[in-house]
Amino acid sequence: MKTLHTIPAAATLLLSQALLPAPVGAQSTPVMIEAVTIHPPVAARFQCSEHPFAAEDHVPDALAADCVVVRRDGGPNGNLTSLYTGDGTRNEDWHSWREPLLAPFDGVVIGIQINPETTVPGVRGSGRSSAIGFQQLVDGEPTGIHVAYVHVREVTVSQGDTVRAGDPVARIGNNGSSFNPHVHVGAFRGELMSEDAVPLQVRMDLAALGRLLGTAGN
Repeated sequence: MKTLHTIPAAATLLLSQALLPAPVGAQSTPVMIEAVTIHPPVAARFQCSEHPFAAEDHVPDALAADCVVVRRDGGPNGNLTSLYTGDGTRNEDWHSWREPLLAPFDGVVIGIQINPETTVPGVRGSGRSSAIGFQQLVDGEPTGIHVAYVHVREVTVSQGDTVRAGDPVARIGNNGSSFNPHVHVGAFRGELMSEDAVPLQVRMDLAALGRLLGTAGN
């Protein structure tokens, strides 16, 4: 990855304001929900729980998804989907814990926020969650689409770095407003801190997922 020119100061507000660029209450329910397709956040089997519209009161989270790594090793015969081994009381029990996170698209890192505290599974953490904000670039030009990964740890990129879809950028953690290791993925289109910002439903590039998991040819 290479370092782009300095990001405008306004862009850094995405993370400093805890991913709250605009209240979703400023908008009415859309007739048709817009979506963005991103590279899978992990190179593993995973499941996502999606937020219904306006379940959260700020744009990046209005249509966000909470994703966890899963394995088919649970139950008495090892054929049931599981989220963790043992009783799940340790972060290390969770399949998601420290799973490498992959960049959502070709773009630039517009902000990073770090919460050094790690949350115990089952207990809601405190403080702002660690997060990385990305802005999509096509042919080197911003598209106005932004994606944030939240509850991250071991971040390997810096603000201003350009990334390609699928580049390693961090690992899944458990910090801030979180009860267990997972990655929260939020997306929106528009200007930062603007009431005109539009929340986007997050969809996964299933062709890329097939290549990652070896179920599809390159």
